[in-house]
Amino acid sequence: MDGSPNKKNSFRETLAVYAQWPIASVFLLGLASGFPLLLVGSTLAARLSESGVNIKTIGIFALVGLPYTLKFLWAPLVDALRLPFARSHLAHRKAWAILSQIMLSLCLGLMAIFHPEQNTAILGFLALSVAFFSSLQDIVIDALRVEMLPRNAQGAAAATSIAGYRVGMLLAGAGAFVLASHLPWSHVYAIAAGFMLLCIGATLSVRRLQNDELAQAPTQDDSPNKNKTYQDWFRQAVIAPIADFMTRPSAIWILLFIALFKLGDAMAGTLATPFYLDTGFTKEEIAAVSKVFGLIAILVGTFLGGLVVKAMPIFRALFLCGTLQLLSNFAFVFLAIIGNSIPALTTAIAIENIAGGMGTAAFVAFMAGLCNVRFTATQYALLSALSSVGRTVIASSAGVIVAALGWPLFFAVTALFGLPGLIILAKLRHRL
Repeated sequence: MDGSPNKKNSFRETLAVYAQWPIASVFLLGLASGFPLLLVGSTLAARLSESGVNIKTIGIFALVGLPYTLKFLWAPLVDALRLPFARSHLAHRKAWAILSQIMLSLCLGLMAIFHPEQNTAILGFLALSVAFFSSLQDIVIDALRVEMLPRNAQGAAAATSIAGYRVGMLLAGAGAFVLASHLPWSHVYAIAAGFMLLCIGATLSVRRLQNDELAQAPTQDDSPNKNKTYQDWFRQAVIAPIADFMTRPSAIWILLFIALFKLGDAMAGTLATPFYLDTGFTKEEIAAVSKVFGLIAILVGTFLGGLVVKAMPIFRALFLCGTLQLLSNFAFVFLAIIGNSIPALTTAIAIENIAGGMGTAAFVAFMAGLCNVRFTATQYALLSALSSVGRTVIASSAGVIVAALGWPLFFAVTALFGLPGLIILAKLRHRL
């Protein structure tokens, strides 16, 4: 009885982190980050198809997404290159974000002008430009999110950022399709260009950086020799962030953990849509349950994950969320055995998406906590790239496993793929 009020106060304090203004800024930044993605992805593919562009050319347009994968290559610029008039660290971050948002708006506006069938190559170049400036914006926004809040609020920041990102994707996906059913695609992309300009407001909403480590972090102006050679600049911008990370205890094990933590989750998700179709669900059922209800479940999961990270040490939060993430794959084993059942589909997606959202929130908060604020943009871009490489390469074998084992055993095996990450995490317990 005596501990009850304390527990209630502790829960209120944990929940109160979502009521801070910086968290609202993180949501707006996440929305700006997620918005351009589908405009050069599935939404652009629909526009190309309706404009009469042949399917082979549409397939080639998938390559415009490469800047998202390679963004770690230009992340050092965001850390090391100070734009004019950016006198403070916050102004430095805002200047890069606003530059990328202006260029995104310009490129989207130009995409509205050119007809896909008559100017396919030009549209391809513009789409590639949008992907590049979008990846640049992602780098800055990830750095801002890490630097805006102290470490004990990174779980809530991760959850809120993911929620904003998903809403941005929804606007550029379903929202664009709704507009395109009433307006020409050129008007849709013109509206998107205008919306991207409004996203500058999200950048301006960042009032100050609250990460205490920034007070001790040297800035570019602190350098005793401002006439640096290119070799000096390269060492500071590229070598120093990597060297800083690799000097930490258990750095290799941490990198292995990052590469493997979401592997089981990714393996199950790789062939989710083919599994639904093979099980007999219609496209309408998949859209309603997987996309709409699934989005709600992910948002709930990321919100819960943020609370877990706030309430307990990062090791315990990662282990709890990682274990739930692993066990959630068995919900699809159940669905594969039951077969075509909407209640079973809804249950499986709810369990998997909530657990996956919790795991993602804890994982993003963990990677944020690893970053030295002197090199936030570079280190976070490298870590997030590493987290996707393992999933992409190993998850490509999912089809072979399904063909050999069938759906029920496949999902059971994907759960086992989540074990190496948890085993490494247990090894790192006293290091975190």
